[in-house]
Order: sequence, then C-alpha cells, then structure tokens
Amino acid sequence: MGGFDFDHWKQLAEQDPAAFFLARDRALRECITRHPEQAQQLAGLQRRIDASRALAGTPLQASRVLMGMIHGQLNELGDRLAQLQRESEALRHALVGPRRA
Repeated sequence: MGGFDFDHWKQLAEQDPAAFFLARDRALRECITRHPEQAQQLAGLQRRIDASRALAGTPLQASRVLMGMIHGQLNELGDRLAQLQRESEALRHALVGPRRA
C-alpha cells in the first residue's frame, strides 16, 4: 500500500467523520473496480466486513469480530495448503516413484 497516508485518513476521521466515510467508500469502490475478475468477491467481503462492524456495537468488538474472520480464513488457507501438499506428493510419487533418502 505504497500510497496510503495513514495520518491523512486519521485526521480526516477525527475532524470530519462524514467526509471520512464518503472518501473511504470511494476508495474501496475504486479498489474493487481495479480488480474486475474478483469484483464480486471483494464487494461481498466488504459488505460482510461492514455488516460485522455495524452489528459489533463498539470498535473493540468490531476488531475482535474481524480478527476472528481473518483467523478463520487463515485456518482455511492452511488446510488447503496441506491438502495441496499431500496431493502434490501423491502425484510426484505416482510419476517418479518414492523419494530416496
């Protein structure tokens, strides 16, 4: 995120929350638009994030909910990686035979 200016966004959020959320929504839409092959997934993920934040009640609880979402996704990625490694090893074994130590 080379062009992201945290201090600018922080200042905007503190001084003009309405402008912050408008700018945030515009930046998110632009990001999603730059990835048309994943636009539907990204828009769905953003709706899920926004809904979780709205339902959480407090910023701290929202952070906990979002961290739980990230944790679940990382676990799923880890499971998929392990499955891919098993399948790769089985394919390698089928093609070239067992590994010699």
